[in-house]
Amino acid sequence: MKGETLLAVDGLTVSLHGSDGAASSILRDVSFDLREGETLGIVGESGSGKSLLALAIMGLLPTTATPDGRITFEQQNLLTLSDDEMCHVRGNRIGMIFQEPATALNPAMTIGDQVAEGLVWHRRMSWRAARAEALRLLDRVRIPDAHRRAGTYPHEMSGGQRQRVGIAIALALEPALLIADEPTTALDVTVQAEILDVLDELVRDQGMALIFVSHDLGVVANTCERMIVMYAGRIMEEGATRAVLADPANPYTRSLLHAVPRRLERGQRLATIPGAAPHLTHLPRGCAFSDRCPEREVRCREVDPPWISLPEGRGSRCIHDPSRETSR
Repeated sequence: MKGETLLAVDGLTVSLHGSDGAASSILRDVSFDLREGETLGIVGESGSGKSLLALAIMGLLPTTATPDGRITFEQQNLLTLSDDEMCHVRGNRIGMIFQEPATALNPAMTIGDQVAEGLVWHRRMSWRAARAEALRLLDRVRIPDAHRRAGTYPHEMSGGQRQRVGIAIALALEPALLIADEPTTALDVTVQAEILDVLDELVRDQGMALIFVSHDLGVVANTCERMIVMYAGRIMEEGATRAVLADPANPYTRSLLHAVPRRLERGQRLATIPGAAPHLTHLPRGCAFSDRCPEREVRCREVDPPWISLPEGRGSRCIHDPSRETSR
């Protein structure tokens, strides 16, 4: 059984301010909860706002972006914290594995020192004690010959090894929440499986909550208990992962599942979603998915789709759903 609510995102909207002073909403009315020890997947095409949501939770939005709403973590609204206060949350209580380890790691610091740095800063450990703990962490994330590797630099390691280092850094302080932003995107299938195995083992052993950002439905299906489907900066569907994948309520989720690569007959074409996702600063009127949706009607281009609450904690954003009960 999962614990109390750890993270509550309520009505989060992020506005991007252009050089001309005009503002565009690039995240719109995002709301969801995450309990202690729960695993949540966030899926969607590139440009849907997944990574932007992760950065908003971490307080790492660009200076041209302004968040509104609430992000309540451990009973405090992160959006009201000062930079210094947020520094004590970031890394310490919320860890993050970034999408590209080659750019996330410091090229001028050894691997061992990068893992040890957070322990020195937040735990006030001596460098000697922190480096000893860093060796233990590198060994735990299955870095071969960790003692020797601790003295090397990021460019001397493979992509899979760099991602393991990123996991070690994120987990060094045993945060209550870990955000993994597409941690396996640039890795081959074999290394991806190894990384997911390491991540699953560590999250399970330490009992932390996990937000797993990905465009890969298969990975989310094997990693997360619940999932959120995002498109054009909004949540289109949410619910238990197995239920959503077995019986998707939203046309966008159905389109994503239809486009998953599968075994084809000779000459048969791979299914795709026509067109491209709209830019977050130039969204169409009505439902943002309407131009690409196989189930669209004329009113889909005119009416902003409501959020529909469904049984068993599920929900969908679409005007077509006949089983809607209440709107939010």
